[in-house]
Amino acid sequence: MYRVTGSSMQLSFEEQVNHIGSLTDSAPVKFLNLLVQHFDIKSFIPQSFYKKYYASSTNDRDISLESILNMLILIHFFKFDTFSTFIVLLSFAPDIRSFCKLKINQLPTESTITKFKTSFDGELLNFFNQISSHVIDICAKYNDTLPDDSPDKNLNETAIYDTSGVKPKVKENNPKFTASEIKKQETYKKFLQSKGQSKDFNVYSAAYANLPKFAEANNDIRLDFVNGHFGYFYKFGTINNGFGIPLHLNFFDSEFYDSLPSNFTSMEEQKYSYDNASLKPVFSSFLNRIGSNPFNTFLGDSEFDSYDNYGFLNQIGFNKVLIPVNPRNSNPDRQVEFPINDEGVPCCPKDGLPFIADGSCKGKNRSLRLKYVCPLSVKNKCKWTCTCENKCRNTNSTVTKYSYPASDLRVYSGVQRGSDEWCKLYKKRSVIERSLSSLKSHPALDKPNTYNCATLRSDICLAAISKLITVMLAFAVNNHSCMRNLKLLVKKSA
Repeated sequence: MYRVTGSSMQLSFEEQVNHIGSLTDSAPVKFLNLLVQHFDIKSFIPQSFYKKYYASSTNDRDISLESILNMLILIHFFKFDTFSTFIVLLSFAPDIRSFCKLKINQLPTESTITKFKTSFDGELLNFFNQISSHVIDICAKYNDTLPDDSPDKNLNETAIYDTSGVKPKVKENNPKFTASEIKKQETYKKFLQSKGQSKDFNVYSAAYANLPKFAEANNDIRLDFVNGHFGYFYKFGTINNGFGIPLHLNFFDSEFYDSLPSNFTSMEEQKYSYDNASLKPVFSSFLNRIGSNPFNTFLGDSEFDSYDNYGFLNQIGFNKVLIPVNPRNSNPDRQVEFPINDEGVPCCPKDGLPFIADGSCKGKNRSLRLKYVCPLSVKNKCKWTCTCENKCRNTNSTVTKYSYPASDLRVYSGVQRGSDEWCKLYKKRSVIERSLSSLKSHPALDKPNTYNCATLRSDICLAAISKLITVMLAFAVNNHSCMRNLKLLVKKSA
């Protein structure tokens, strides 16, 4: 009936009662003791949360804010599918009721919890931020105690950024929805074949171009590539430290997407554009919250490879930026090598004449570029014409060369590409993949039964909060190696 592990268990009512009764002799009670002794929830709840919760007149406040938060935290720690199944546990386990500070015969309804998630998602994010700031301090103090040759040394100063998403229950995520569109394009391809015109027609590209770019039920649920496949997702960005601990969450809503292009030739191009553009606003939000950058090393995948991102990361204090080169930023038609003179101006590869400076340009969502044109060019009515009879590049107008002010940072940003140091450091990025997988392992995020983004935000925040609390408990009992493994922590603390 309910889930306390990663797999489902079908139980009769008698088995349910026996199973719940056995919990008092097992790990959950030991875990509750750890929480009671080492986690004071009141000290982390923002005052704004109290004010908003008790000021609301939509529901009776006979259940305290601490009680509801305790219940929600336990639901995420024990991985219950729904709150209705958790109520069964509350009914038969007095230790759980006592921890949640519930009065005799006092049980919240499922609608109470549902309304809480939709009404206070913003405050839950603030609650996460409060705990996150404390965990940052814990990791910094732990790092000071480590010897210089420790493999964990300075992991607290390493930031790993990635995007992810949850796949809500909307009609567009039904496999039949996409399959029907692909079938239409296959039929159209057969028509083109009959006309002898199907040579360059790609069924899947045409299907993507014809699919709606967001779910009909909610515009914030977008067509994208997440978790290794295409679908309609509610996306978010997360910053982890080198230990794989989530320290910041940023959700991508309509305001974010409205600032980006909407037309793409392929899904890959769309993913690159969205992910690449997300880095700056997410880190800006993080720094606005904590005040100063606690990191000096950045790890990210190739989706974040752009001149703007390198310049921004170095500007906010990163000494080492490790991002693999993305082939999208290399145009094979522009591989002519142009020598650079002492003043940093590109020169003709044939006679060494310096190119003519033609100002700077920066399109929407493009890096700042300095423009240079062939020295044998003539300008007529704002248009350059090249008089060279043997151009060094195949073009109908004039040979143009762009210089990126941040290009040196992309080539070398604190660590030499391909070196042992680069390879050793970049391997640590894999920890964020495990962190995201664990974060979304809860049934409410693995297969959401809602398309309400406020509920999704609340569940993501609660899942991240459970990770931070595990870290706090691990350091409180001096079991640092268990900071990401609750089961092992409870076992060692028995």
